[in-house]
Amino acid sequence: MKVVAFDTETHLIKQGCLAPKLVCLTTYDGEEENLLLREEAIEWAHQALADDSLILVGHNVRYDLGVLAAEDSTLMPLIFKAIDDDRIKDTQIREKLIFLAQGRLSYDYKTKKQRPSFSLATLVKNRFKVDLSDSKTGEDVWRLRYNELDGVPLEKWPAEAVSYAMDDAQWTYKVYQDQATPFKCEGREYAGPDGVTNEDEQMRAAWGLQLISLWGIRTDPEKVAELEDELIPRVEKLQQALEEAGLTKTKKVKGEEKVSKNMAAIRERVEAAYEKLGKAVPLTETGKTSTAREVLRASEDPLLEEFGSETNAEKLLTTYIPVLQSGTVVPLNPAYDLLKESGRTSSYKPNIQNVPRMGGVREAYVPREGTVFVACDYSTLELCALSQVCLDLFGESEMAKAINKGRDLHLAVAANILGITYDAAQRRRKEGDEKVKEARQLSKALNFGFPGGMGAASFVQFAWAGYRVKLTEDEAQDLKRDWTAAWPEMQQFFRHVGSLGAMGNEFTVEQLRTGRLRGGTNYCAGCNTFFQGLAADGAKSAIWEVAKECYVREESPLFGCRPVAFIHDELLVEVPEGIEERTAAADRLAEVMVEAMKIYIPDVKVEAEPAAMRRWYKGAEEVRDEEGRLLCWEPS
Repeated sequence: MKVVAFDTETHLIKQGCLAPKLVCLTTYDGEEENLLLREEAIEWAHQALADDSLILVGHNVRYDLGVLAAEDSTLMPLIFKAIDDDRIKDTQIREKLIFLAQGRLSYDYKTKKQRPSFSLATLVKNRFKVDLSDSKTGEDVWRLRYNELDGVPLEKWPAEAVSYAMDDAQWTYKVYQDQATPFKCEGREYAGPDGVTNEDEQMRAAWGLQLISLWGIRTDPEKVAELEDELIPRVEKLQQALEEAGLTKTKKVKGEEKVSKNMAAIRERVEAAYEKLGKAVPLTETGKTSTAREVLRASEDPLLEEFGSETNAEKLLTTYIPVLQSGTVVPLNPAYDLLKESGRTSSYKPNIQNVPRMGGVREAYVPREGTVFVACDYSTLELCALSQVCLDLFGESEMAKAINKGRDLHLAVAANILGITYDAAQRRRKEGDEKVKEARQLSKALNFGFPGGMGAASFVQFAWAGYRVKLTEDEAQDLKRDWTAAWPEMQQFFRHVGSLGAMGNEFTVEQLRTGRLRGGTNYCAGCNTFFQGLAADGAKSAIWEVAKECYVREESPLFGCRPVAFIHDELLVEVPEGIEERTAAADRLAEVMVEAMKIYIPDVKVEAEPAAMRRWYKGAEEVRDEEGRLLCWEPS
């Protein structure tokens, strides 16, 4: 198949518009280069996307596809088909997968080397020792000025503007060809002319996430103002307490007084709090006293706990309120980092995947007029993935058996802790037995903490910070034995991961069912990667399938609906507010998500539960009337 690299030049991106107006498009096939203005570019896109003999390559190509689709919506079915046929390739995605395989994707604490950049200029510099920075940076570079040439005949373009536009397509082609060179990982050769394992699946997810970003999400001005008014006195009270405790300091910067954290004092207070508890002081990778949020929350020092809370009033006011305010004017367009070390995604500008569960921030997000939100999330997804991993590795899993029987995994562990049968635990829970309730809450911490290879000391901190369960290290050790008694396959799992990194050496994890590689992995990261990566792969597949139904499958109840947020195991979608349309869309959403996940978790029962709401409530539950129609959940 013939390879053609392409790149677009556009007006500048602005809030509420991630797909600005197209100015030109350039193509390069290794021999011939072309620069096409808007109308010619759209015509080329129609022909190229429909041509099954072409491989189309871009760098961060989801952006270019978004620009083209915004210019001509009839391109949308062609884009979906070309991606489905594995004919759209992204040099940025391929490079990330190569770096991930080599253990070079994350921040290096030993060398203090920052997370790598995956800009085209960086790839060109790394692979060809050519520095493009002069053409990419500065106020007068053409990259930021193509709006000046919109509507100007090509013959009147400055030579520098033409060459800049051409260069990116040419370099993208060269990078793509160079990426076909096999690379070594633990003595084995990977990749080659056919690309890197898992890149086509990542490309599909990238386009689905781009559509989420493009559509955006709105906020309610009245709710935002109400939240701000509530937070201001809370912040003033907290600032006074922090100042009195010496945890903040004031200094003049250019004549203005600036308040900043007194990190030395905070570390001292953390050390004192943990010494009082008789616990080892948590340290960072570099050996300093940790001030991480979970450390502060586990300190049992009320002021530190408030300081570290995700609903800290000051953080809500300074971090979230400005974002929420801007969303009242134009949609917020969260960007998604497709691939973190574990295979999961992250988001930024704003970080929609880390919105506090409490504090009123989520409730400020509202659907567009004529629609309601439907949130559909997988039930205990990572535990389902863990069960599948154990089935694939060892051929057996008690956890899988429990899930397939429809059992509550947390209650199953609670029964083991209490030394009673599952049926007895279930009966006593229905009767309101406090001991069973407490044991089940503890079991949540066990089921979500121990699979990642967590030791007793870390678990004590985790249990208190996340679940307000107070334990000693000895108690944590005993509980881990109870937990592995409930799920005996976990002993095999831990031994398996440990064997990969003999003598504490870093090792490479090959993701089950996808083949994606993660190099430079330690024990805990390796444990997490097996099941988090599998769950992430399935969730990304769901994003793609839902996007197809929403945008191009006219026969689907989801057609015309719009996904607005993705949070690891949950999709938030705007659907018509009419009860019949809402119910049909929600039921189809859950069905598609389950079907997509079955490819990755075929032997364990996976469920997805939809809930309708008029605001984004984290605690929303599925509520139906007597006819089975989905009602909008409201807080009691």
